[in-house]
Amino acid sequence: MFYAVAIVALAGMQALLGASAGVLGTLVVIASAALAPLAKRNPRVSDGLFALLCIYFGTASLALKTLAGQPVQANLVVPETTATYLLAGFASITVGYAASHAVRRPARFAFRLRTVTADPARLAWLAPLAFALGALFTFLQTQFRAIASNGGFEGGGFGGFGTFYPLLLLGAGLQAALVAQRPGAIGPKALLAAMAIVVLALTLADNTKRTLFDFLLVVLVTLVAFRVRLRWRWIVPAAIGMLVAVGFVVPAIQIVRTQPDVRGIGRIVATARVIAAARFDPARLAADADRIAAGFQLTYHDSYVYPRTWNTERFTMIQPIDQVARALGDRGTMGLADLWRDPAETLLPGFLLHKTLTTAPDRIAWHYGFRAKRSIARPVVGLVASSLAALGWVGVLVLPAITVAITFVALDLVAGRLVGNAWAAFVFAATAFLAEREVSTTLSFFCRSFPFLLLVGGALLLLDRTRRRRRAFGTIRVSAAAGAADWR
Repeated sequence: MFYAVAIVALAGMQALLGASAGVLGTLVVIASAALAPLAKRNPRVSDGLFALLCIYFGTASLALKTLAGQPVQANLVVPETTATYLLAGFASITVGYAASHAVRRPARFAFRLRTVTADPARLAWLAPLAFALGALFTFLQTQFRAIASNGGFEGGGFGGFGTFYPLLLLGAGLQAALVAQRPGAIGPKALLAAMAIVVLALTLADNTKRTLFDFLLVVLVTLVAFRVRLRWRWIVPAAIGMLVAVGFVVPAIQIVRTQPDVRGIGRIVATARVIAAARFDPARLAADADRIAAGFQLTYHDSYVYPRTWNTERFTMIQPIDQVARALGDRGTMGLADLWRDPAETLLPGFLLHKTLTTAPDRIAWHYGFRAKRSIARPVVGLVASSLAALGWVGVLVLPAITVAITFVALDLVAGRLVGNAWAAFVFAATAFLAEREVSTTLSFFCRSFPFLLLVGGALLLLDRTRRRRRAFGTIRVSAAAGAADWR
């Protein structure tokens, strides 16, 4: 009900701002589509991802443009054409979502993992173990991956440690499930708070906001999945923490990104110095970050909320559709070949295929001119815009449906339903980023990240089986000894 009222209110304010009827109607329809999955009492992972797609393609644009005091068509070059592509592409997404419901039950694998991750005794040792491994590999990733430099990346880095990043989210999610099942115990809450501090340190060391927001997402989704009743004594400190993060950490991260020679633990020190240099004033920090953002001409002047410098482009998927649509007549489509480049580089060894640090979003941005050529910016292009770039109208009508159907079926099979299911909550949080991905990068996910999720699930089952066998063996040994003593 709150969400529905918010959509109506945003639509009314946009009408007062002079919004285009076509663009506003498209965004309202897409935003309202989220009501279907949100109303379900026991949703699947696919329901959560579809709701996120509604937010990325509709709700966020309404909210951000209203906060900016701009009508939704402002800064779009071909707004009506863009709205038409957007509506058709989202209709294709909806078809894929509906088709995925042909899967009625998850795999046995998902049922067994639901049982393993529902036992507090198992969670007490699984959560710290998974989180410790995830934190270790994430730290190694911050130390050894390639460094951004002069619109590209320096060679010699190693990004393989990032494959283990989901372990960090798994540990946090399992710990949140333990908190939900033992609400009166202080120990699980204290350990979850300690995990939050570690995640904050890793966020600063990696100089990315995703680590912190992924942690918050997996904790929130897990608590909601276990029907935890949120109390004000929990909400108020969490809200204060979020305000501090948004007011200090986010702008400081943007500022430290201008120091490419600083990495790892040095970034934590650099972030502290940036905050101290601003005299712990969030307004001054925001102003410094804004000046830096305004220096990136293509990103700044082609922003959906220009002349504001909000770093919110990834949440407004209507903008990249406009960026492709405005140049489509002159530059044409790119074909399907580019969609297979990223998955091929993920699967094949270097001696079979020359690998680069560029991805499909970079190549799309270069082709349609909204990023400087050979500048590796990795912008978020999204499912509809990448489909439009690949095959034009045919791509918009076909590729989103196929991509969404395959993705949702695979995730529902291995995860199951969300309520009371720590494993499913983890899978949802670990794959939420797919809502902003393109066709090619989604295919890359199935080449590397999805198999790793299956390996993680298999490892959990193997660890649980080994532990149960040891317990059973210990019981047999004690019983045999006792029987021998009686016989003597």
